[in-house]
Amino acid sequence: MQKHLHVVEGRTLFFLREPRSTMPGGSRVVIEFSLADSEQATTLRGSVLARIDGEGGQSGVWIEFPDSRLARRLEQGKAALADRHQRRLGCDMLAEVKQDRLPLLGRIIDVSLHGLRIVGAMGLKAGSNVEVRIMGAEPPMPAQLGLSQVVRSDPGGDLAVRFVRTDVIARVASGKLYSLMQEAWQKAPELGHSPQCCVGGNVQEPPLPHMKQRT
Repeated sequence: MQKHLHVVEGRTLFFLREPRSTMPGGSRVVIEFSLADSEQATTLRGSVLARIDGEGGQSGVWIEFPDSRLARRLEQGKAALADRHQRRLGCDMLAEVKQDRLPLLGRIIDVSLHGLRIVGAMGLKAGSNVEVRIMGAEPPMPAQLGLSQVVRSDPGGDLAVRFVRTDVIARVASGKLYSLMQEAWQKAPELGHSPQCCVGGNVQEPPLPHMKQRT
């Protein structure tokens, strides 16, 4: 896996090999990386940087992830992909997080039966209660997720919230949301690492695409 994660200017590039890729440039994607000889897995959110159609006999898309955290963790070995006690399902949904009457925007990036991880909503303190709403949700996706408690809040706006089980809306919506995320992942394509790819230690990939400099 390390050989396929290319860190450039603090970002990570990954070539997703697909004979008939239908993802246009700029598409937002969520990818779960898992190791075949363990239950360790991690999920990353990124976007399609470039499509490759038959270049050097290879087709697929270059995916850009905004940081290099996974590559750095893998330098410590596969144990760094910490196995979690609760199954978390990666996603990417715009959400409103409201404390009292103060609404904040963030993105839900993973879901478990017990809570959510949200990025981008800054200024909330651990221990505070919030109401979470998925923006633009359409049935059967629940819009109102009810009451949650902030259990972790990093300065950069990385939140972990736990559903308040005594809240009826939260109790019903959390189960429905988790079930829908399970269905979505069951439909996602699953690709294995080609045994011909890294023969002799050489990664069989097209050249790295040009990356725009950050402003």
